[in-house]
Amino acid sequence: MYIDYSMVDYVSAFTQWGFLMAFLYSLVSSINKADKSLTYLAAIMFSSYFCSDFFPILENVYLDWILFDYITISIILILLNFCLKAPLASYYIIPGLLINSLLTFFIYYDLFVRDNIDEWWLWSVYSLGVNFIDVLMIISLVINTNILKKRQVKKQLNLAIRNNPSNG
Repeated sequence: MYIDYSMVDYVSAFTQWGFLMAFLYSLVSSINKADKSLTYLAAIMFSSYFCSDFFPILENVYLDWILFDYITISIILILLNFCLKAPLASYYIIPGLLINSLLTFFIYYDLFVRDNIDEWWLWSVYSLGVNFIDVLMIISLVINTNILKKRQVKKQLNLAIRNNPSNG
């Protein structure tokens, strides 16, 4: 099940709206806080998604999306290294953008390099994967917590390994 080309504008508008709402929410919730890193991150994400839809740079929309993902990752990494404190959401945004760009590259390669016109499982993986990751990134900007609890799971696994009697 892939998202048909006629639905792209609606899905894109929903995603932009989601990043706009995440930005506005973080802006309002950070009014009395000294650390505005999450607000800056949300502004970068909204700007990136907005610009990628309205300011085409390359000859193909998929290549534009890949380029904007890498530009966004670069801007975020530069700001995190020099002036921003890393919010938890950044640990979901950067991998999310990398995965999105990789999926977009695969679909670009399939459609425009191989000239494939037959629907297959990659189209569904791309459609569902990119949109799921976009929603995950929006949620991470709004709640700014460790959604997947990776650190806690790793800590529990290490504790279980140390307490295992067979490790003698």
